Amino acid sequence: MNKIFTISLLLTFAGTLSAQQSIRLTGEKKGTDTQVTVQNLQVARNDQRTFVYMDFILDSLDVPSNRYRAFTPVIRTADRQYEQRLKTLIVSGRRQNIVFERDGIDPLYADNCDNIRRNDKAPQTYHYNDVAEDQPWFDDADLYVECDLCGCGDTLKNEQAFLATLTPPTPPDPYDLVSVTDLVPTHVKKERNLHGSAYITFVVNKWEVKPDYMNNRRELRKITDTLDVMVADKNVSVREVKIHGWASPESPYEHNKMLAENRAKSLTDYVSKLYNLPASVFAPAEATPENWIGLREAVVKMDEQTLPHQKEILAIIDDTTLQPDPKEAKIKRLYPAEYRYLLQNIYPGLRRSDYDISFNFSDFTLEQAKEVYKTRPYQLSVRELWDVAHTMEPESKEYYRAMQQAVNIYPDDPVANLNLANIAIRQRDLLKAETLLERAGDSAEALNTRAAVAIIQKRYADAEALLKKAEQKGLDVSKNREAIRLLTK
Repeated sequence: MNKIFTISLLLTFAGTLSAQQSIRLTGEKKGTDTQVTVQNLQVARNDQRTFVYMDFILDSLDVPSNRYRAFTPVIRTADRQYEQRLKTLIVSGRRQNIVFERDGIDPLYADNCDNIRRNDKAPQTYHYNDVAEDQPWFDDADLYVECDLCGCGDTLKNEQAFLATLTPPTPPDPYDLVSVTDLVPTHVKKERNLHGSAYITFVVNKWEVKPDYMNNRRELRKITDTLDVMVADKNVSVREVKIHGWASPESPYEHNKMLAENRAKSLTDYVSKLYNLPASVFAPAEATPENWIGLREAVVKMDEQTLPHQKEILAIIDDTTLQPDPKEAKIKRLYPAEYRYLLQNIYPGLRRSDYDISFNFSDFTLEQAKEVYKTRPYQLSVRELWDVAHTMEPESKEYYRAMQQAVNIYPDDPVANLNLANIAIRQRDLLKAETLLERAGDSAEALNTRAAVAIIQKRYADAEALLKKAEQKGLDVSKNREAIRLLTK
């Protein structure tokens, strides 16, 4: 059976071109079918350079240990008079990779290539990017990927897969997207909160924390593992640790109140002694004597097969005329079988200790932020992510990724959403832009960007109304007003 190389493409161009297609290449070797998938192809052009990005999905690519596969994007005119070869991706087998490391890459590709070893048959993706000095003949030239399927460097045996036809650089948009740099505060407290629950088991009627009792070691680690990481990270300062204890409804209410309060305090004291943190960090313990909220949530999720009198029990739980002890007694008296089921299967989970840990990340200089971004971008503020992004190649894939990170980390931040919405508009992704603008606030700049979307969609009356509001907030909207005039004359 011939080896089959399938390249399926998702094209997203700077401009208006967007398409999907699949291309099949057939190699000469016999063996099992194998595929390479290309996704997220982007070609961005300006008057100086052409940027090419794509993801090679290698999950189904079969590379023998002593061979390699080579994929070279090529820009070429239809008459083949001009050609520009871009960086080659070489995917090598285990033995071949060792040879390359020892003797060097095949001379055919050595001058401009990335060599990666095929990760056996595991999922694997390579994020390809390259840049070429823009040439006048690039207009309407074709982009191919040249595939060396035999791994022998014989260009006569290479197969060509058409990817797309390059379009001329997009002329400047008639509308104006206002820079939002000034909206991004330089110093913002990067406050975070973590919430979790630990199910600590206490000896009956006791409140001493016994780490080696039942599953306590595992449950305590839910709290301590989190704090261990924070304390060890010089970029993190813990503001507050708060523990809230819950008891289940069986036994008298006052007894449960005493147990819940003492157990929460005991757990707080136990955790505080493990760390060299100021005493003020550990808030006074809080407790809820009986966890009727959790019981109700559990009962609501059951069906009548599991709990035959589910509706009746739910009505008793919701009865505001009954105090906790009479409420529990009524369930136990009227529905003893169901009560035993709840006691055995639900009540243990109601006895828990919730913990809230509040902490801050440090402020970083630009150089520090660039390093932190590589491994812990979540420690950066919106402004720090903005500053890092603007050290990258403008409009590059890395730049877009950094701006997207700001929204991923701060999904409700108006500035982060507005910044990314402006990028989405430049990429002609109006659906994404409109979604982001729903969380971009009501600043003059956000109104202006919504007006830009309306201009693109030819909703000129809506655009005028939005520009009027933006102007009332002090923004100069003359460029967009002129854009509307030019587009409607």
